[in-house]
Amino acid sequence: MLKAIIISIILLGLGIIGMCARIILKKNGAFHSQDVGQNQAMRERGVGCTRSQDRQAQRGNPLRLNPKDL
Repeated sequence: MLKAIIISIILLGLGIIGMCARIILKKNGAFHSQDVGQNQAMRERGVGCTRSQDRQAQRGNPLRLNPKDL
């Protein structure tokens, strides 16, 4: 039982180190932004944040709900 726990901790540690290898080894390394609005390729395709796209779609809608009225 103890042997299995030690092996699992070692494997978990190796996995974390493996995922962070690029950040650890690269000078000024950082995680890429996971936000769609910050991704250049998504912006080129016209894809944006869901909230921003919804806000833009509601802008010209005369039947939109006003949160202050709720």
